[in-house]
Amino acid sequence: MLALFVVLSRRAFSPLVRLGVLHSVKFRWHLLAYVLLQFVTIGYGYMIPNASRLGFGASVLAAGTIVLPGALLGAIMGPVAGSLLDKFGPVRPMPVAMAAALLGTVLMAMLIGPGSNVIMIGVCYFVYMVGFSMCFANTMTCGIAPVHPEFKADGNALFNTFQQLSGAVDTTVMSVCRGIAQSGHGQVGSASFVAATQRGAHWGFIVLALAVAGACLANFRAFAAKR
Repeated sequence: MLALFVVLSRRAFSPLVRLGVLHSVKFRWHLLAYVLLQFVTIGYGYMIPNASRLGFGASVLAAGTIVLPGALLGAIMGPVAGSLLDKFGPVRPMPVAMAAALLGTVLMAMLIGPGSNVIMIGVCYFVYMVGFSMCFANTMTCGIAPVHPEFKADGNALFNTFQQLSGAVDTTVMSVCRGIAQSGHGQVGSASFVAATQRGAHWGFIVLALAVAGACLANFRAFAAKR
């Protein structure tokens, strides 16, 4: 269906979305980085509460609120990130933000496993959100910037569409990581099931760390583009 949509869009006199915006090298790579960052954030939003409750013994309240500090930080730092982008441009603040996001995911992948606790999970997620909140919206801003004003609505449409698709795909990927690990390990609450849940969460966190690394590379490739 996606291939058919592309064909029809190229032939239509007035397509729903003008895919010509993808000719911009900067737009393409920033779009990829944006999609991967969304992939990671939705993945954490799904995996952290589930793993905390089923694998690390957190209460329902603690499992549901462990992501709250990071989410509040994201809301606060968004406007700050925008002002830094206006003042210094994207090349100086964005790499620092992406490095912080990558550090948080690497720490999560390396430190969270059997024997970990929810406090460690919360700290790693908070570090990730420091970087994410400083580069997520700015990635979209940088991607839309080189697009001709006539096509900016089409660029926004692609960003928003792939953002939703990324979130849907990521929830599936995290469910698969957890489900494969838990399969055949007894009832919920048993020692075997708890250990399997921790292992599945660790697999998912590795996937998310790789996704952030890909987002960093995509943004750097966009910055290196000359046109």
